[in-house]
Amino acid sequence: MKVHIIGAGPAGSIAAISAVRNGYDVLVSEDHNSAGEPANCSGLLSRDGLQSLSGFVDYRKSVINRIHGADIHLVDQKMCIRKNMPVGFVCDRSVLDKELAANAEHEGARMIYGEKVTKDFRSTNIIGADGPLSAVARHFSMGSINSYATTLQALVTYRSENPHIVEVFLSNRMFPGFFGWVIPHNEETAEFGAGVLLPNNVQHAWEHLFRLKQMDAAKPRGWTIPLEVRSRTAIKKGKYNVLLAGDAAGQVKSTTGGGVVFGGNCAALAGRFAGNPLRYDLEWKMRFGPDLAIHHLIHNYLSSQPEAGLVALGRRLKKLNCDEYLSNHGHMDRPTRMVGPQIVKHVLKNIAGVS
Repeated sequence: MKVHIIGAGPAGSIAAISAVRNGYDVLVSEDHNSAGEPANCSGLLSRDGLQSLSGFVDYRKSVINRIHGADIHLVDQKMCIRKNMPVGFVCDRSVLDKELAANAEHEGARMIYGEKVTKDFRSTNIIGADGPLSAVARHFSMGSINSYATTLQALVTYRSENPHIVEVFLSNRMFPGFFGWVIPHNEETAEFGAGVLLPNNVQHAWEHLFRLKQMDAAKPRGWTIPLEVRSRTAIKKGKYNVLLAGDAAGQVKSTTGGGVVFGGNCAALAGRFAGNPLRYDLEWKMRFGPDLAIHHLIHNYLSSQPEAGLVALGRRLKKLNCDEYLSNHGHMDRPTRMVGPQIVKHVLKNIAGVS
């Protein structure tokens, strides 16, 4: 059987590899002239998340920095999270995306670049991995995504106090509905980024970030990120089996905007079940739906808080030594793995003095 995949980003390439391995004849259409361009997305990915995709790509080829924790600023309250081992890696996204696409072609997928497909699909099995404004989703009336963040980012000269620690800035006055960030690439350069919930003005957020860091604003590039799952991610419509994966489906962490890990894992399921939309929908929602739902709830709560609310939250979290808990038990992708007897013990220890 044939499958036509629209988009050769990480989700599209992983879907292609998975589909080939499951016996499909795979064609991938990509509207850009090569994979990995333009490189608009941040390359900070969790160690565990990258490991979950190691069957599709040797991510080590793209690693440019190791991340051991984060300084999270809730307005004027700072939480410091530290790990002895790397919790994540900064990857060169262009290198990572190109490697995935090359692997898909090596496994047997036919890759066509410079081809924008919005209709006239070349198979009755279709996987839309064509980003947050998916033409596949529009063509097959698969519902809308109503919540987006828009971001600006740039690589700038910056000497970090600790080049293995990420900085995150939460403030609904400066970064309404999202956050600002500094991700070190090495001892002398870092990615600066700022995002807002649309329709807020991202340029204002960008300028706020550089004022915080007492620097002159750099010239940025922009990106749009879905912050909720699309209402329909798989359908059977007439003779067509249509599946969405990655940003096209909204399989993105609402808290950070990161989509490679969840989108990639869901894309592997899309390739496996390309001819069975119902099975795909059931499998990805069962495996990853709870974690994505928790990310969405956390995002909605944080984005609804006034400045005083974020300050009060920061003080409560620090009083409960939550930075210590996150240092010991935190997980960048899967919040469900952070909930268990250990959290009860930590709360009792800090409230009642139970050891």
